[in-house]
Amino acid sequence: MNADGGFTDAGREVKERIETLTDELAAPPYDVLSADELDELTAGLEPIAAAAGGHDD
Repeated sequence: MNADGGFTDAGREVKERIETLTDELAAPPYDVLSADELDELTAGLEPIAAAAGGHDD
């Protein structure tokens, strides 16, 4: 963290590597779903994510 409480350049790089690896590891279960199944899952999860305060960084 820098003095303002934000990520340093090195911290942002580490965060990006973690996010990329997490995405890669999480993808296989979704790869077996059809486009319609994935759309249905996404639509069903959106209200849950919104209620939980989910957001993209």
